[in-house]
Amino acid sequence: METHLSTLPQPSTRGSVPSPMWYLAYTKPRQEAVAATQLARQGYDVYLALYRRLRRGADGMVEHHGPMFPRYVFFRPAHSGQSIAPVRSTIGVAGIVRFGVTPATMGGDLIDALRAFEAERAHAHPAQLLALKAGQRVTICTGPLRGLEGLVCAAATQRVTVLLDLMGRQPRVQFPLHHLEPVGV
Repeated sequence: METHLSTLPQPSTRGSVPSPMWYLAYTKPRQEAVAATQLARQGYDVYLALYRRLRRGADGMVEHHGPMFPRYVFFRPAHSGQSIAPVRSTIGVAGIVRFGVTPATMGGDLIDALRAFEAERAHAHPAQLLALKAGQRVTICTGPLRGLEGLVCAAATQRVTVLLDLMGRQPRVQFPLHHLEPVGV
């Protein structure tokens, strides 16, 4: 049985400054949002880092928001007397990340940096989120030219211009973004 200082009864200090250290909860598969909601209901300060990206869909590229760190949620006690022990039995949480018996902690500067990165991506133009960039090798994954490789010349929100090598010539051909994938994927 594990015994931790944080599980000992503490005098109530509601209204005091939150802990400067953040902890990391390991969640059950695809339960990050559930765990974050439940932790917030218990009074913890919670941060679920989200990552905005474009994904290939049947109708083209679709914007998707998902966890930046799948299966992880950052949390900290809202006041100095709040124990982290209840986190282990919170709905959606599999456990607290630990190094041996010591819970892993991180400073607020890391959380601030993650929040700044998340905000930057949230306000980025969709073209900035594209995985395909000029100079990158791609494979055509659908249509009559399926299987051919080329070099990206330009990438826009929905169309990508690719330089192909066909019969000794190098035509530039435009493709819908969802018809291409990076070489090596």
